Amino acid sequence: MENTAFWCGIGAGMVLGAAVGMAVSPRQRSMKTCVGRTMQHMGNAVDNAWEDLLRTIE
Repeated sequence: MENTAFWCGIGAGMVLGAAVGMAVSPRQRSMKTCVGRTMQHMGNAVDNAWEDLLRTIE
């Protein structure tokens, strides 16, 4: 029965850690989303430009 107390402690620690992590995390996530989308658009633009350059060389 020693395992029961261990698993209860592990579970309580995980729940408490998740709660603290959510409380401490920054609230403004739109900046990350905006930056991520911008980086994706720039990557797609570079890929398209590279493909166009290769086509013109052929």
